[in-house]
Amino acid sequence: MLSVKAVVADDEHEHPNHHEEEVAHIDEDMASLNSISTAVVSGGDISKTMTLYGIVTLSPEHTSHVTARFAGRITRVYVEYGDTVKKGQVLASIESNSSLQTYNVTAPLSGSVIAKHANAGEVVSEQTLFTITDTSTLWAELKVFPSQASLINSKQTVVLQSDDMQTRAVISQLLPNTSGEPFRIARVKFKNPDDNWFPGLLVGAQVLIDKREVNVRVPLPALQQYENKTVVFIKEGDVYKPLPVELGVQDNQYAEVLSGLNAGQEIVTENSYLIKADLEKDGAEHSH
Repeated sequence: MLSVKAVVADDEHEHPNHHEEEVAHIDEDMASLNSISTAVVSGGDISKTMTLYGIVTLSPEHTSHVTARFAGRITRVYVEYGDTVKKGQVLASIESNSSLQTYNVTAPLSGSVIAKHANAGEVVSEQTLFTITDTSTLWAELKVFPSQASLINSKQTVVLQSDDMQTRAVISQLLPNTSGEPFRIARVKFKNPDDNWFPGLLVGAQVLIDKREVNVRVPLPALQQYENKTVVFIKEGDVYKPLPVELGVQDNQYAEVLSGLNAGQEIVTENSYLIKADLEKDGAEHSH
């Protein structure tokens, strides 16, 4: 249990109208035992974001549908569905109907064979023999509903998330939805060098819609409701006491402090609720 004492803020004889304020006395060992962390207050950015949801898709400009240059008969196929190929690698050999010469069909880009419609002995003309895609670059297609549309623009920064994966990119395009459903599509091109992301994956996206620098900000876990006021707990030596603050803008990490707290003061940033709980318990005991 934390040590909480009621102390007089000023000399009662000189300031008879002043009342007692409750503070918590916590030495370093007790603070460490209760995982009470502190930090010095400073300014910084407040970033407003909006959450969109969508799906990962193949990159059209990194997908190729390979056809025969001349009609003829396939004499040999060198790759299978699912194979990884390099740009210029021979995929199949075809004997031309017109010249009876054999020529090679090669991969126009490096990537994976995601479709194969070619077997030795088949006669081909204009049909697609192989589909190859390079998944080192993918797209996320995010739904933007009417209530969100006015705040979403191209070139905005986006953090894509799926399970424990995360990557940063920008909105490349805003397109109409051709399915007739009431949303637009924000398309986000992103790199996939480790091949951890794949088409069909459901993703969430935090879109940065506004960023501003503020003089004083505090992490959200530092804020508590105490005696019907929003407070932070400031640390002065081994003494912790509640300090009412007026808040401005906030994001999902920080809140701007308009008044009540100055840069340079030390506040509790983690587990401040423990101090609040002990102060409230002590106050309840004193009221009886």
